[in-house]
Amino acid sequence: MTTAVSKIATLGNIEKRLFNMFLVVAVLLLGSYLYLVNESVFNIVARKQAEEKIGQLGTSVAILEAEYLALAGQEITPSFARSLGFRDVSAEQAYAVSTNQTVTLSLVSNEL
Repeated sequence: MTTAVSKIATLGNIEKRLFNMFLVVAVLLLGSYLYLVNESVFNIVARKQAEEKIGQLGTSVAILEAEYLALAGQEITPSFARSLGFRDVSAEQAYAVSTNQTVTLSLVSNEL
């Protein structure tokens, strides 16, 4: 009879250990979930603040560029453009050529 009682005690002990391990794992998973959700929210807020800061800096740069051009004294003239490395365009050069031939790729065979 003592062996039956010891087996029952052992089974009860194993169940307690399994339950305690389950509780530990559940608490760890819950803690990890809360940490990851918290970090996600903080990263979203930080990204939004960074995007606003980028917009503000872009505006500041545009204002500074406009002020620089105003302080440069004059408008962009052909001689100023040539000094920056630009060159005159001759009438023979074409920048866009239009042809009547069109090439299309169709994955559907019902087009004519």
